[in-house]
Amino acid sequence: MKIPGVKALTFDVGGTVFDWRGTIEAELQALSSTRNVELDARQFASDWRGGMFAKLALVKSGELPRMNADEIHHMVLDEVLETHSSLELSRDERDALIQIWHRLHTWPDAVESVHKLRGSYTVNVLTVLSYAIAVDSSKFNHLSWDGILSCEFLERYKTDARAYQQAAELLRLEPDEVMMVAAHTGDLMGAKGAGLKTAYVYQDDWITEQSPREPVHSLDNFDVSAKSFSELVEKLT
Repeated sequence: MKIPGVKALTFDVGGTVFDWRGTIEAELQALSSTRNVELDARQFASDWRGGMFAKLALVKSGELPRMNADEIHHMVLDEVLETHSSLELSRDERDALIQIWHRLHTWPDAVESVHKLRGSYTVNVLTVLSYAIAVDSSKFNHLSWDGILSCEFLERYKTDARAYQQAAELLRLEPDEVMMVAAHTGDLMGAKGAGLKTAYVYQDDWITEQSPREPVHSLDNFDVSAKSFSELVEKLT
């Protein structure tokens, strides 16, 4: 049976549906091999992603002007390339590398599972990534949604409570009629604080000792937890 009272699912996609780390690392490894240079692709990917969230925090606080994830990725790439100086890229090559964020691969069971869940719920994206990234990466994987909400169009970015509440309002639902699905417990705690139901799905995000670790919250905090998308489908339908 469906979860009683829940009418819509809002999905985080960066790390939850899309394997950003695996996609970015593979691109960087291929690029460094072509250039015949040594590059720590895993650390580069971590620095790029971590830098994006650091800059996003400054956008949230008003220390930087409002900008979307594409603009932040551009800004952070220049900084990361200074740290990983073995990889030298022209401006055109940097622009081309940015496009890999628009071709993120999904986790193996994500597409089929999302499509199954659409049979029982209204299924939407709710992401801090740009609208273009969410659309392009979804089309790249033949992944269909009922709708895509990027925080670049909302009043606030996640994990501000207003982002989740506004998503519910746009769906013409009460917060507790919406369930946030994510592999990131911090995201889910933000949703829970905004009054949404929550579902945790485990994804191997390849967190290493060199990359910042996200806050860890007990899975007991959430309404549903699953070790895979397939298990999530079983628990939600």
